[in-house]
Amino acid sequence: MVNLESQSWPKISIVTPNLNQGQYIEETIRSVLLQGYPNLEYIVIDGGSDDRSVEIIQKYNKWIKYWVSESDRGQAHALNKGFEVASGQIFAYINSDDLYTPYSFKKVATEYNQRKGPVLIAGECEVFENNIVKRVFKPSWPIELSYFLSKTYSSTFAQPSSFWDSNSYKKLGGFDESLHYCFDREFFFRLGQLGIRPLLIDQVLSRFREHSNSKTIAHAEGFHVESIQILEKHSKSLGIQIWQKKKWKKRMENEIEYSKVFRTWKEFGRIKAINAFTKMILKTPSMLFERKILGQARRLFTFKEKNVIELNL
Repeated sequence: MVNLESQSWPKISIVTPNLNQGQYIEETIRSVLLQGYPNLEYIVIDGGSDDRSVEIIQKYNKWIKYWVSESDRGQAHALNKGFEVASGQIFAYINSDDLYTPYSFKKVATEYNQRKGPVLIAGECEVFENNIVKRVFKPSWPIELSYFLSKTYSSTFAQPSSFWDSNSYKKLGGFDESLHYCFDREFFFRLGQLGIRPLLIDQVLSRFREHSNSKTIAHAEGFHVESIQILEKHSKSLGIQIWQKKKWKKRMENEIEYSKVFRTWKEFGRIKAINAFTKMILKTPSMLFERKILGQARRLFTFKEKNVIELNL
């Protein structure tokens, strides 16, 4: 029998990439399946987890269109694998430690049906830790696309609250698999280059979980390194002047050095971190006048070693 209700809703394909997030993935899966959306296609790409992840995925096998557990070349590759078997009109992905809020898909579908042609939809996102909401990330869009190249953390909306049409994804060839941290921002930048501007929704569509193993916390240095790669790759297409590119690149390089000091502290202790800090300042003395560098110096010289974990390195 044909489900007439499903005919009125565009198919939404959701991909969840996962690697050893067994403590969170069930909540993520349920946030997708309990949407009550009548035309859903759910795909889970596991990177060969050795925790409880596969056991949990198998538990929901009946409601998952496709899943696999095998090694891959990183998150962007896992997502491309998932979307390769997807057949929806609307694509989105949710990481295995984040969540969708109730009825998000119906809201997105309603907005999608009112638009013609390529579409990017972005809503609000709750950032939480230990079930406590820390802030709400409200979506926006920059006046100039160069904004995406000028800073390390330059996303103007939260990835978990973003949805886009499948045709645009295919036209762009998916996510850049050479990137492991900034592939989503680079993808949204390329959507912008197609002339697509997002429809911004004043509603919380997802919840982003902050924890010690979150990429944005545990691998901050990687975001800075890849931001330089994105700048090098796309600056010419936007006509960015050489002096401006050098300025942005230098700022990103400074961010890398700043992150290295904290990483050195965490891995090798305060003394070596102080040595790394000193080398950083000798290399770029002007950094000493930045507020966060002064804050880093204060923590290095006054913070109790036993509390180093509190730095969110």
